[in-house]
Amino acid sequence: MKKLLLKALTVAGLAAAANAHAVTDVTGDFLSVYTGSQNAAFDVLSADVAYNPGTNAFTFRTTTAGPIAGVAGAAYVFGLDVGGSNNAPFASVGLPGVTFNSTVILRSDGTGVAGANAVTTHIVGNEIFSTVSASLLPSKGLAFKDYTWTVWSIDSNVSGLGRLADFAPNANITVSAVPEADTYAMLAAGLGMLGMVARRRTRKQ
Repeated sequence: MKKLLLKALTVAGLAAAANAHAVTDVTGDFLSVYTGSQNAAFDVLSADVAYNPGTNAFTFRTTTAGPIAGVAGAAYVFGLDVGGSNNAPFASVGLPGVTFNSTVILRSDGTGVAGANAVTTHIVGNEIFSTVSASLLPSKGLAFKDYTWTVWSIDSNVSGLGRLADFAPNANITVSAVPEADTYAMLAAGLGMLGMVARRRTRKQ
C-alpha cells in the first residue's frame, strides 16, 4: 500500500513540476550598475517561459520580492533567442551569456508588448504573467520549443545601464515544455488505476 501511495505521489509530483518556475533567484541581488528604485518589485525571485504546442503559445511569468501593480517604472523584459544572429549587449555588466533577438515586455501598469504587438498582462500580488501567441514571436531558425530566454527587471524611469535591476537567470536557458493534453490524460489514468488497485487491496484485507 505504501509503495502504491509513493508511486501516486511521484506521478502527481511530475505533473506539478511541469507547471513550476524554471529558475529561482536570490533576494536582494541587484546589479552593481543599478541606480533605480530599491522597491522590492524590481527584485526578481523566480521566472519561467513555457511553450505549449497544443495552443501554439508561450506563457511568460515572473515573481518578485514585493507587490508589482502600480509600482512606477517597473517592467520585466524577457529576452528571447529565436535563432539567427542576436544581440549580447550586457557583457560590460558581467552578463555575456544573455543573448536575444526578440523581446516580450510586461509592465507594472498592466500593459505589455511582444515585439511591436500589445499583449494582455496579468498581475496577481508579486506575480506578473502573460500568454503570447507564437505567431507574435516568429522564428529566425529555431523551433519554438528550442527558443532560449532570460528575464531582467528594469526601472523605466532611469536611462542607460543604470536601469538594469536584476536578471534571472544570468544566461539563456531553453523554454519549458508544457505537456500536451494526452500526457495529462495518461497521468490521470495512471492515478486512477493506482487508486483502484489500492481499494481492491484494502477490501481483501
